[in-house]
Amino acid sequence: MIKFENIIKKTFIIFFLCLFASCEHKEILIKGNINNLPDGIMYLCKDNNTNNIDSVETINGKFNFKHKLETEPIYLALHHIDKNKIFRMISFPTDAKYKNCDYNTSLFLSDSIVLINGLFTDNTPVGMNTGGTVFVNTPKIIAGYQTNAMFHTDGDLFNDINKSAYDKVLSKIKEYPNSFHLLYQINNNKNRFSAEQIQSLLNTFKGKIVESKTFKTLKDYNEKQFKKKAITAPTLFNNKGKKTEILDLKFKKHLVVFWASWCGPCRQEIPSLKKMYPKFKNDIEFVSISIDEKNSMWQKALDKEQMSWKQLLVNEKSKEFEPIEILFQLSPSIPYIVLVDNNMKVLKSQVGIMTEIEMEKFIKN
Repeated sequence: MIKFENIIKKTFIIFFLCLFASCEHKEILIKGNINNLPDGIMYLCKDNNTNNIDSVETINGKFNFKHKLETEPIYLALHHIDKNKIFRMISFPTDAKYKNCDYNTSLFLSDSIVLINGLFTDNTPVGMNTGGTVFVNTPKIIAGYQTNAMFHTDGDLFNDINKSAYDKVLSKIKEYPNSFHLLYQINNNKNRFSAEQIQSLLNTFKGKIVESKTFKTLKDYNEKQFKKKAITAPTLFNNKGKKTEILDLKFKKHLVVFWASWCGPCRQEIPSLKKMYPKFKNDIEFVSISIDEKNSMWQKALDKEQMSWKQLLVNEKSKEFEPIEILFQLSPSIPYIVLVDNNMKVLKSQVGIMTEIEMEKFIKN
């Protein structure tokens, strides 16, 4: 009898999902029924766990969201605060791996319907002071194509971009040719793939995704990658307010550091740069380029850090940013250090903070 009831329940869910998938919907419906969830407020977030975009009251573990869908799928997250002010950080089990281990994620995609039923399991690290935050996992959620594709994509697929990773990404697109998660991740890592690889990946997508703004923007960007040699490096404002060439061609090599005042690891790396500069300043030009949006924050950081080499500023929304992004194969993460020659050829690059020893090895080798 129990098995029969389960079959009926699963059949109803499949019918329900198919009904939603067969129609054009303008809103996402998120339905939850978590028996061990205390009464409180459930928050719906965009892109991360802090950017709240909606909230509903939870009563007896039940909650419903109806939220307007955007033109393209977006990443969503949930967190909960009960009446005792206990903050629950919510993660979802996937069918993917991260470094060959089971992979949970705090994000899902805005399919037209998402169902979360069952019991939370406590995943709070034992002995760790979490300051009133509890980490919980949901049962496997029932959602549509976009979340399903994401939950079948390994969490570390884009960590190390090489020939093997490219082959895996290509294979995954063939499996899910309409996956916005894959498209977004390729877009985020567009400067870590070659132009030829990006073109091949884009040619593998199928369905409505090829008409999306993100797809078309990435395709246009990649066409410029093929014409990289024709791109001229823009001049940027230096810390004295004067337009300056990025590279001084009297040097044969240039160490270009991308950073920002708000980036903790970037600031932590500056002492290592200060120690490297006297050792190499006669042979290699040092250039720091901040991506700060506010000139005042950049200037304040410069006053405190007192870096004696060339300091430049570029805004991500400015016309100067895209050619810099292409020429320096800019990473979406900072600190990002790149070594280039006078022809703007990237000799090597590194994402993330480096120690003094690592930086010296990076420059010498």
